Amino acid sequence: MKMTKLASFILLLIVGMFLANGFAGDLPVGAIARIDVGEGPVNAIAYSRSTNRIAVAAANSIYIYDASTYEKQMVFTEHTDSVLAVAFSPNGKLIVSGSSDKTVQLWNADTGKLRRTREEHKAPVNTVAFSPDGKRFWSGSGENDTIRSWHPRDGGRWSSQTSPRENVALIAIACSYKGATVAKVLVFDGRLSSCFIDLIGSDWHFVSGHADPVSVLTLYEDGKTVATGGADKTIEVWNKADTDKPLYTLTGHTGGITAMDFSVDAKLLASGSSDKAIRLWDLTNGQSIQTFTGHTNEVGAVTFLEDKALAGIALAKAKTLASGDSNGTVFIWDMK
Repeated sequence: MKMTKLASFILLLIVGMFLANGFAGDLPVGAIARIDVGEGPVNAIAYSRSTNRIAVAAANSIYIYDASTYEKQMVFTEHTDSVLAVAFSPNGKLIVSGSSDKTVQLWNADTGKLRRTREEHKAPVNTVAFSPDGKRFWSGSGENDTIRSWHPRDGGRWSSQTSPRENVALIAIACSYKGATVAKVLVFDGRLSSCFIDLIGSDWHFVSGHADPVSVLTLYEDGKTVATGGADKTIEVWNKADTDKPLYTLTGHTGGITAMDFSVDAKLLASGSSDKAIRLWDLTNGQSIQTFTGHTNEVGAVTFLEDKALAGIALAKAKTLASGDSNGTVFIWDMK
């Protein structure tokens, strides 16, 4: 009788683990785990190697998961509108988030305590980034005063940069691992404008974009490489050294591009689409090398599970990729 109770307890424990991570039979080909956030859409995903945690921005909240067990640890709920961007500090102790409520929030990643809320932005904050040394972080939004620099200790603003044009639609920020360069990219009026900002000034230049409006973009940490995705179902990879034409035009998705991420060495690009698929691209030749299917709705976020803040140090290559959709479902994929 005791053995029966023990066996029942073990069975219930195993079932509980499967319910948290998805039954193996329910996982699509290539997926090793499934996380049901409980609300959607998933707008952003961040990973910290230092603490082995995943942060998922879904609807108005931020969900923190253990990246080994995929168990939920905490939920941050102070934003009053959709959370659009999230990033870990290099040591994984802090999280910064940006939202449609036009605020930037700084969190203690260990306790879940909200440390600071900044309200200076006048438009939704759709990008955030920490410096590699963790001594400052940036936030950006589609407004004339597009990028702001903050001190994580007290949340004080260090500086701001403004756009030379109005009606900015998208912005991306990246920090070089040496900490000497911050780059931002602005999109407006169907054209791509790149602003590379160093410690003493800025250099603006413009390149032609897609035939249809640019819907998403991602900027590599060197500040010189940018990928743009459009409603025209294509991706263009650009380099600062040659703005006359893209390095590659990537085709294969059957829906508009909705999410992208560079690998830490910029040899791979992951893309998500309204066609519900995720594609991996080899940026040494511009070829599609892997496709993941299993989402039942538009993919809103893709992230390599490797720490971008440590890009200047030799790291093991990422073997997994996280993606989230508008239903609030996150899959972890095995990149073989």
